Amino acid sequence: MGAEFPESVVFTIVFMVTSILGAGVVSVQYRFMILHSEPSEKRNIIYQKILYAMGWLACIASAVTGVCSTKINPIAHSIGAGTGFFLFAVYNLSQAICLYEKSFSSRHVCHIRLASTLVTIVALLICILLYLTVDLDFTMIRLCNNDHCKEIFSMIGMVGEWVGFVGLLIFPIMYYTDFQNLSLMLSREGVSIILRQKTQDPENPQ
Repeated sequence: MGAEFPESVVFTIVFMVTSILGAGVVSVQYRFMILHSEPSEKRNIIYQKILYAMGWLACIASAVTGVCSTKINPIAHSIGAGTGFFLFAVYNLSQAICLYEKSFSSRHVCHIRLASTLVTIVALLICILLYLTVDLDFTMIRLCNNDHCKEIFSMIGMVGEWVGFVGLLIFPIMYYTDFQNLSLMLSREGVSIILRQKTQDPENPQ
């Protein structure tokens, strides 16, 4: 994926923009979870710091994937794609579970978050299986050994990658309700993010 022009250009732009925006979303989400946690919840705060680091590593790996196409550096591309895909899947799944308790969103939005994460995980498993089958020529069950089958597997893998990528895009969009409860505060120290003090549901303002 992203090996030939003009797909390679679109591929690089999409992944670079997504990486930059993703890093911003990860940072704001970390701030939201810290503000929405009690000081006594030390375990949750440590857990969020680990997820914060994981989210940034996933964004860096995604940027490496966009810059290094399969023609320029296939090894770096594969490592970046695999690492970013895996870390994003773990990060999204962990946050989706945490947000059932911490989120201001409705249960419906929380379910969409979890569903998009499961789509990403399924796509990741499909890509791993096809990678073992096509690139390493190894799998526990050999379906076939001819070039036609390998081409079909490659197409399925490409579709799986894009489906997983769409799942990764849907997840941060579902933060919209929670981020409505954040505000920017200007002070002498600079700009900071604070939690709004209000009780009404952002989806049903009174």
